[in-house]
Amino acid sequence: MERTSPSKSFSDLHTTLDERFAEQRHRDLWLFLYSSRHTHLQLWQAPGSNDLDLDLEESNQLLDDTFLLLEKFSPSEPWQPLPTSEQLAAELNEFCFGITYAFHRRQLEDGFIDIRFEEQLARYDAFINQLNDDEMTVVSQLHGLTYKYGFVITELWNSLIDSSKLIDAFVIKNLGMNEIAKIPSFVFPKKGSHPRGIQILTKESQAKISEPWDLVVFIDGNEKLSNIKEKISNSWKGSGDQIIGDQNQYKVAFYVDRDQSNIRNLIDIIKLQADHLNDYIKGLSVRAEAEELVSFEKNNSKKNKELKRNLASTVDRLRLSEGLILKRWSTKKSNIRRSIGLYLWDQKNVIGTSQSRKKIIIELIDEIKNKRPEILDFYLKKFNEDDVSEQPTKYGDSASALETVMREMEADFDLTARCIQDCEYLTPHDVKAGSRIN
Repeated sequence: MERTSPSKSFSDLHTTLDERFAEQRHRDLWLFLYSSRHTHLQLWQAPGSNDLDLDLEESNQLLDDTFLLLEKFSPSEPWQPLPTSEQLAAELNEFCFGITYAFHRRQLEDGFIDIRFEEQLARYDAFINQLNDDEMTVVSQLHGLTYKYGFVITELWNSLIDSSKLIDAFVIKNLGMNEIAKIPSFVFPKKGSHPRGIQILTKESQAKISEPWDLVVFIDGNEKLSNIKEKISNSWKGSGDQIIGDQNQYKVAFYVDRDQSNIRNLIDIIKLQADHLNDYIKGLSVRAEAEELVSFEKNNSKKNKELKRNLASTVDRLRLSEGLILKRWSTKKSNIRRSIGLYLWDQKNVIGTSQSRKKIIIELIDEIKNKRPEILDFYLKKFNEDDVSEQPTKYGDSASALETVMREMEADFDLTARCIQDCEYLTPHDVKAGSRIN
């Protein structure tokens, strides 16, 4: 992965960081939308088809058991007014995240730290310690499902957002990511999404290394990266277990299966994880107010160079952790085309309309032409340009142009169907031609 240069101006670094945050929110939103539909389909499958997923009756029982745990964790007072359904759902989702986060920190070590919940970790840990075996089974189920999908399972089950509202937001009203409600409320590490072949362990952690390894790197945050790189390169082809660094004096350790990883990926992760840990310990801010940017540009002090280096590192951490290193649609184009793809999927799989997909697409194109015709330029660049070759008209009025747009919307449906089926955020490049799902 090519690193972000800290020699860029503060303005450019802030702009890049804002773009990465928008991409991160975009990816979380769409993966959540695909995952919520996937989990709803799972609820209607035959019981026992998966050792983790539950049928509708079992999921309702788990929700009831979770509410009992919530009441035990935070008992309601007689004088308190009854919460609305939205408030109750928000409270349940927050509790579910907190309890699974505490459980996760005990069981696994993948470098996941949520600073918001670190302050509450002791309370959740103390609560877990007093649970009986049946209650621990509930917590384990919540964790298993949340870890499988990367989102709080209660929020996935309780949220099936109407895709027509997404059409209205992204297609008709042209809203950006910062102009819509934050969805989802919480993001959890998804099983299998952490770097393959690398296990990360902090010194304070009580978790155990569970997967095979044949090289371990202990770092304390003070050694130069160039020295660490040299030691890793010298040890990489060595036989037997290789140990780098002082196992008695370290902040974070990286246990590596060399058959499952490579030197470059390991170095990137060591650098970014060390930066992340230092930020957490120091509470270092990478944000500057707008009026400060001018002075930052003129000041080449050591402190400001460090702030710029840290800001560049934050950009790279987002890129690496969220997979934002591959060529893909712009966020705006992706929101538009994914909302259309999801709408088409919902019409057949949620609404259950008897109309053919072709007819649904034609009606949708007509609606967009009447309300925001420029959106169709995302399907055919010249759609709204004048074509004066024979008579004053638009390129988009021709039968061939309509056929092109329809074919591209069919591709959006195929992408959506594959994302829901695989429960993944995929790009058009991931979905090969000829793999259409009906």
